[in-house]
Amino acid sequence: MRLACIGIGSNAIRLLVAQWNEGRLCIVRRERRGTRLFAGLVDGALTAQSIRSSVEAVAELADVARACGAQEIFVFATSAVRDASNGEEFTARAEKASATKIEIITGEQEGVLSYIGASEGGASGVIDIGGGSTEFTVGEDANVLGAVSLQMGAVRMNAQMPVVSRESYEATVERCMNLIRRDAQALLALPRRRDWTGVGGTMTTLGAMQRRVPLFEPDICEGMTMTRSEVAAWGRKISHMAMAERRQIVGLMPHRADIIPSGIAILEAAMRCFGMTELRLSAHGNMDGFLKKKFTEMY
Repeated sequence: MRLACIGIGSNAIRLLVAQWNEGRLCIVRRERRGTRLFAGLVDGALTAQSIRSSVEAVAELADVARACGAQEIFVFATSAVRDASNGEEFTARAEKASATKIEIITGEQEGVLSYIGASEGGASGVIDIGGGSTEFTVGEDANVLGAVSLQMGAVRMNAQMPVVSRESYEATVERCMNLIRRDAQALLALPRRRDWTGVGGTMTTLGAMQRRVPLFEPDICEGMTMTRSEVAAWGRKISHMAMAERRQIVGLMPHRADIIPSGIAILEAAMRCFGMTELRLSAHGNMDGFLKKKFTEMY
C-alpha cells in the first residue's frame, strides 16, 4: 500500500509518497513547492495572493500523489496556518481544491513527528528549524520525554531582523538564545543529550554547502555531521555577503539566500544552549514521522 503526506509549511509545501516494507518506510517520491506562506502573513492574516499560490500548490501535489498510486493522502499544516486569523479560510479552500482533509497540528505535535521521522534512537534530541517556528524534541528510543515549539523560524526571524552584517548575525544568535532559555526551560532542565539530529531546509542547505554539491542529495549528505564551530563559521561568513554573492555559493539555492543566515543563527543558538558539540543532518522529518505513525497503526 502507498500513502502520501503533504506538509503545509511556512516556507514550502512538501509531498512525501511512501510504502511500508518489513517495518521500514520506503520512499517513492518527494516533491517541494516553495510558496513562502509565512511571508504572506500580514497583520495576522494570510494575504489573498499567498492563499491562492499555496492552495494551488496543495492541489498540484495531491494530483502528483494520486499519479504515484497513493491510496490515501494526509495533509497537515504548521506554523503559518496556526498563526493566521484566517487559517480556517485557507484550509477550507485548500481542502476543496485538493479533495483532501487538512489537519492543523500544534507545534509540539510537529516536534514529535520530526522525532519519529529522524531520530536514530537512544538518548537523543531532534531540532526542526522551519520557516515560522523551531521545534525541539528529546527522547529515549521511541519514548518522547518532551517537545516544545518556539516562534523563531528562519522566515520569521529574517522578517523581524534581517542578517546583513556580522553584528546583526551575532545579535540574532543572542536573541535566539534568549528565546530558547525563556521558552524551553523544561527541556534544558533534562539531562543533556549527546546525540542530536537536525532536520529542515537550514540543515539540508548547510550539508550541501559543506559538501559543495549543487543541490541537496540525500545519498551524499544524509547522516553527515557538522560541528558547532563549522556551523558558526558559515553564519559569520555569509552574514556580511551581498545577496548576489550568497547566490554564488555552491549548495545554496538562490531562493534561500535571504533566510539562510537567520536559520544558521537559530541553529548556532540551539547548539550553544543545549550543549551540542556536533549535529547529525537528515532530510527526514515530520512528514516521514507522520507516515511512519500511520503505517505502524495500520500494521
